[in-house]
Amino acid sequence: MRRVSSDFMNTDMQYWLRRNEDRMASMQSKLSRQERLESPRDDPMAAARAVRYESFAGRLTRYEENVQYAKDRADIAEGYMRQSMDIMQRVRELAITGATGTFTKEDSQAMAVEVDQLLAELVSLGNARGPDGDFLFAGDKAKTEPFRALQGYAEGAGAATTVGVDYLGGVGTPEAEIAEGSYLPLNLAGDSVFWSERQRIASAADASAYRVMDDASLFVDGHEVALRPGDTVQAIIAKINDSGAAVKASLDPVKNALVLEATDAHRVRLEDGAGSSVLADLGVLSGSRVPSDYAPTARVSGGSLFDSVIALRDALNKGDFIDVGGRVLASLDAGMENLGRRLAEAGSMVERLDMAALRLNREIPDVTKLLAAEKDLDMTQAITDFKMMEYAHTATLQMAGRVLPKSLLDFLR
Repeated sequence: MRRVSSDFMNTDMQYWLRRNEDRMASMQSKLSRQERLESPRDDPMAAARAVRYESFAGRLTRYEENVQYAKDRADIAEGYMRQSMDIMQRVRELAITGATGTFTKEDSQAMAVEVDQLLAELVSLGNARGPDGDFLFAGDKAKTEPFRALQGYAEGAGAATTVGVDYLGGVGTPEAEIAEGSYLPLNLAGDSVFWSERQRIASAADASAYRVMDDASLFVDGHEVALRPGDTVQAIIAKINDSGAAVKASLDPVKNALVLEATDAHRVRLEDGAGSSVLADLGVLSGSRVPSDYAPTARVSGGSLFDSVIALRDALNKGDFIDVGGRVLASLDAGMENLGRRLAEAGSMVERLDMAALRLNREIPDVTKLLAAEKDLDMTQAITDFKMMEYAHTATLQMAGRVLPKSLLDFLR
């Protein structure tokens, strides 16, 4: 038999008061956060959906930031490329003027001085930096200055001048994710933007009897080509052509030697894999383990935009108007055509980023609306419920004060 006493009544009353206070505290917490889900047990299904919506909304926000960052860089890079095109227009004007053959050698040398200054500015534009200090045309080596001018003496020049420009940047580029599984490059490779002609590397070594002896690999424009023992030069050519690199491999029908030719205007980057020397054995590379260090016997053609400008300056210094109007002018036209194509690609990328920004501007509010439907609190209903709890709590305390008097005389009756 259960004994009913004043202590039992006090304990029971405190239990229900504590429960009511806990509910009030929970409601106050929800009101302060304006969310109806304080813990998953409040609504397990809604909590699960809210977690997914929050994750998706967070990714969309990151995509929006990536789009803005990539667009800012692309706008700046496009501006520098347009400046480079303006410089090349002026260089071409000087080339056409110098190709007429109506000027004295002194006049041609005066034009060469201007070409040399334009060359220096072109190198400066190639080494342009973005707002974060990274080089815009360094590929995946954004912290490395992409172009290094080599100083020396050229025929007809009165002092040391630029005799070559080396590319030190990367072959690839970092990418920004702008949508689920969709990526866009952040940097442009300078050996593609500032290039004139399709590069061609022709070996002089007879490869008709060549066989790969061990597992090996080689890299073409950053694409790895895995080779197996017994692979012939024909198998190597097929694997290079299937690698996805913008390079076409073939066999010279006269010398039976390997020939590699770019499918568009860019520098072909070749490298033997670790522990292998296939390209060195085939007479393409020197074997020094430095990328694109060609063998002395290999014939390499197709230079950069800087090479074309240097060739024009040297031809003007020598007064060779025939060379200016022929080979040099053709090289300049090819370089400007490639620069124009790269400029169109940069503009197209900016347009795509604009479209991605518009899509995200519509998608983020939609997802936020779905998230709000699962998490947001109906403030009117919540305040009404809280006031009812508060009223009930006050009434309970008043009743407890009457039912459980605290006078000592009541316990002595």
